[in-house]
Amino acid sequence: MPTRVWRVRPWNPNPLMRVSDRAEVLLRAVAVVVVVAAVPVAGAIGTVSYTGAQARIAAQDAGKTKVNATETADAVRVAGSDHYAGQQRYQAPVQWDIDGKAATATVDVPGPQLTGATVTLWVKNGQPTLAPARPGAAAAEGIGTGLAVLVETWCAAAATVWFTGTVFDARRYARWEREWRGINRPIGKDSL
Repeated sequence: MPTRVWRVRPWNPNPLMRVSDRAEVLLRAVAVVVVVAAVPVAGAIGTVSYTGAQARIAAQDAGKTKVNATETADAVRVAGSDHYAGQQRYQAPVQWDIDGKAATATVDVPGPQLTGATVTLWVKNGQPTLAPARPGAAAAEGIGTGLAVLVETWCAAAATVWFTGTVFDARRYARWEREWRGINRPIGKDSL
């Protein structure tokens, strides 16, 4: 294997090695370098993504408080909710106490509940909000970004090598066919 690799080096003085062969070997070598270099680059990009996601999630979740609210009326099915992911949505007016003050809002509830049912909510600045991000959400975003960069780089390198190899092969085959036509007479056209 090392001998074979040494024989196909781009600077090989062998006159039988075409320019396209040299270009193809050089392109493959560059692709290998890009594929190897993509690993630490993807890791760095994933780390930056994780750090940014962690800061963003911490800022979004700051000040969120979990409260128990009481429904002040029966839950009502939201019109058009049958087509929402195949499930029906229900909403109800609720009331809760926070810092000694009563607050009210209409929120989504888990199902057709009656007045007086208890609902758990997350509030921020006195208003209902989304639940805090799951633990590990920032890590998942960082890993996903790093893997996406890595896979996209590897696919781009592989596609470039494949495409240029296909183009070079098509050119070689066309050239060989022209050369064969030049030295071969068509069948049935022999002259005596």
